[in-house]
Amino acid sequence: MSTALQPVITKAGLAAILTATKTGLSAEISHIALGSVAYTPTADQKTLRNEIARFPISSGEKLSSTLLHLTAVADGTIGYWVKEIGIFLKDGTLLAVWSHLTEALAYKAANIDLLLAYDLSLAALPADSVTITSTAAGLNLTLAEPLAAQATALIAEQLRTLQQQDRLVSQERLQRIAGEQISGLLERMNTAEKSASETRDVLLSATVANATGLMALQHTVLQHIHGS
Repeated sequence: MSTALQPVITKAGLAAILTATKTGLSAEISHIALGSVAYTPTADQKTLRNEIARFPISSGEKLSSTLLHLTAVADGTIGYWVKEIGIFLKDGTLLAVWSHLTEALAYKAANIDLLLAYDLSLAALPADSVTITSTAAGLNLTLAEPLAAQATALIAEQLRTLQQQDRLVSQERLQRIAGEQISGLLERMNTAEKSASETRDVLLSATVANATGLMALQHTVLQHIHGS
């Protein structure tokens, strides 16, 4: 994704463009510089307040006569907040500068390449007065390592997600099995209780029948005794 920039065009940059157009040429943008100081830029600037590093344009595209798309790769061993950006011409002239008192564009981490992608509005300049000098041939090789690292991190995250899903599925399976076992156990307990209840009923009926028969027998014996 690109960040839209509306930088301040410097007086030195305008002078360089005027000189180029008088000879029938276009001024050539070749580098992007990053700095770490936040401020309100002015047209009188010829340098950044605190330039950390300067990088060649990796690729460029004219989106319109006054809108350019620029990409570059910022490498280096130190980390810093990107708070000022300078757009430099091929002859070293600072064409445009961007900065903001309270906002940073990005953070350049130590030993990690940062892909810079900007849509640069040059509406204050004559149409088609600026072209781009780029090193597009080396862009893919330059980006290979950071893109590979990002892809590796993404794959690792996807693997962790799949492993978590597998664990959840296993837990759900175990819970389902446990639920089925508990359900079966309860069913067997109900069957056993029902069987025990039926057995008690049979025994109780037999006991009552035996008692009734015994009482009838005793009554018969007593009648026989009294009759004698």
